[in-house]
Amino acid sequence: MSGKNGRDEDDVPASRDIATHNRESLEALVAHVDEQCRSRVDEIERRAREQADRIRQSARDKAADLLREVRRRERRNLHESVRVERARQQGRIRQRELSERRAAAEKGLEYVRSGLVSLWQDDDDGARATWLERALADARAVMTDDDWVLRHPGDWSPEDAAVSLAERIAEGARIDWRPDPDLTEGFVVSAAGAVVDATPAGLCARGDRIAGVLLATLPALDSEVES
Repeated sequence: MSGKNGRDEDDVPASRDIATHNRESLEALVAHVDEQCRSRVDEIERRAREQADRIRQSARDKAADLLREVRRRERRNLHESVRVERARQQGRIRQRELSERRAAAEKGLEYVRSGLVSLWQDDDDGARATWLERALADARAVMTDDDWVLRHPGDWSPEDAAVSLAERIAEGARIDWRPDPDLTEGFVVSAAGAVVDATPAGLCARGDRIAGVLLATLPALDSEVES
């Protein structure tokens, strides 16, 4: 029995050593796994932080780019608004200047009409002779028929000088001189349906043409000079 018991007693420390070894091995394994897990977690956290940093930096970069683009657009919009407003103001200035010029041209045209009336009413034979010469020259340029009717105011009569002038300027024309109570200044020459109106009203009938001549004598528009 003692032998048997002795063998049993010898086996107890060995069993204990194995259990201790197994426990230590398990603890070492658990510690290793735990270390691996902590290392993996640390790596994941590091990568997550790096990715988060990249995302934040990318977001900041995009936000900065967007802000720069917004500012560029605001500047462009501001410049465009200023340009549009400047063009609108210049347009208004130009319209006002053109209106003033048209008014000046119309006033000048009235001066021309009144000047012609005054020229006739001054009863200056030299001025009336020049007027007649111009009327006859214009008629000769357009009349194809030589039988003319020349109407004139009742306070003027074709004296020898006027007849001689007509023979020289309108050579070949046979003129029927007729006083017209409706005429107060100037002459009207007609032949075969063609009419040359050399009265103040007739001479100013092309008011736009005369106004254009008057406008051409004015200085350039201020808006044109500034541009």
